[in-house]
Amino acid sequence: MITRIKIDGFKSFHHFEMTFTPFTVIAGVNASGKSNLFDALMLLARLAETDLKTAFTWHGQRGNPNELFTQYGGNHCASELTFEVDMLLNREIHDNWGGKEQLNHTRLRYRLIIEKKQNQFNIDDLFIKHESLEKIRPDEDDWVKKILPESSKSLVKSERSGGTAQPYIRTEAEGNTVAIKIRQDGKQGGKATRANAASQTVLSAINSVDFKHVLAAKAEMISWRFLQFNPEDLGEPSKKEMGLQNTLSRSGKYLAATLFRIGQDNAYRMVEISRMVQSFLPQFTEVVVRDDEANNQYLVKLRDKDKNEYTSRVLSEGTLRILALCVLANDDQHTGLLCFEEPENGIHPFKIKDMARLLKELSTDFLATDLPLRQIIVNTHSPGLVGEIYHWTNDPSVSIWYAKMKNQISDITGKRVKLSVTGILPVLKDRNGPLLEIPVPYSEPELKLTLSTVKQYLETDHGAS
Repeated sequence: MITRIKIDGFKSFHHFEMTFTPFTVIAGVNASGKSNLFDALMLLARLAETDLKTAFTWHGQRGNPNELFTQYGGNHCASELTFEVDMLLNREIHDNWGGKEQLNHTRLRYRLIIEKKQNQFNIDDLFIKHESLEKIRPDEDDWVKKILPESSKSLVKSERSGGTAQPYIRTEAEGNTVAIKIRQDGKQGGKATRANAASQTVLSAINSVDFKHVLAAKAEMISWRFLQFNPEDLGEPSKKEMGLQNTLSRSGKYLAATLFRIGQDNAYRMVEISRMVQSFLPQFTEVVVRDDEANNQYLVKLRDKDKNEYTSRVLSEGTLRILALCVLANDDQHTGLLCFEEPENGIHPFKIKDMARLLKELSTDFLATDLPLRQIIVNTHSPGLVGEIYHWTNDPSVSIWYAKMKNQISDITGKRVKLSVTGILPVLKDRNGPLLEIPVPYSEPELKLTLSTVKQYLETDHGAS
């Protein structure tokens, strides 16, 4: 679970900071920077498992590598990307060889600086300038103090007292060079890498519980998932092929294979999925998945009260979206962060309330005991969805934020430069204070955003949606 992020030098973010709850909603019109936040998280997830060149040239990335650096006008852009992420991790970590360990610290902060400079061939290249991973001190942990209820403080309590305060990953000068070091965190000793020679993060190179806290941070980041459902992919049967994926893809592919796997693992889960779907779509009583041997595929069907069956190919987009979210809510393999772009698409206005409730059910309730941790971050331009979610703003696990572009003057390498940057502000429940009592880098007038202000702005015609 991500609890805070700082970004500088990436796309429309300049000295940006934001706090997250288990269910975080970011509202705003198009071109306000909502999707850029997801792009930043997506890049971090890729950097946690692959090299810089592959991460920056991924086919799904919006923009070429140079365009990911903040543009200052003309041919000038930022030379560094800085990311800092605070995380709450699950206590237990596994590796791919059957190793299993318990974390001593579940509150970690990861910081990464990527520098763009010319290589020996006078061509712009990417290098790791700084990388660090350290525990967050309890006395400095505002998020835990404000968000986590007393009954759940065991999630962040250190298993053992004492030990070294040295970061799990650190960057330090060694003469004329800079080295990134990983300290001993189990059976193995530490390692060191020259920063200016690193073509991938240290985090991405760790695969064993011998470095359990680093591996846990890596596992958290690569588990971040990004949904942008395509109705054609949601309705598509799953072909039975070697190596068939049986978890839902970003676009909604493999829904049938995912359901088949869930039913094989735990038949009762299919009953729960059927009950949940019926609570949102009363006309349907059962979800079934058929092993269509004749066509070598799995096929999803919904059954109504009259025992009529409807295949996923003929179901509406809204029905398929609700079905997919019900599947995710009941899938034991779904943990960690889920980022969802505009979940209201294809949903009838009368069903927005149901969609809001379903989204909330996909996130962790700290008052409940059914962990592992689950988190959902939604971006939306729907005032209806924002209005429904606003009913839960007394719940510390729910927060609403408002994205907008703003102009500011900044000092860039000794020059005063006018920038158009993304600001994401907490929506106030009233004028007495922010929903989250955590400092954010905005002036008091900027924080005077109420729900009515947000809804009024969202309902204003600001161009194509």
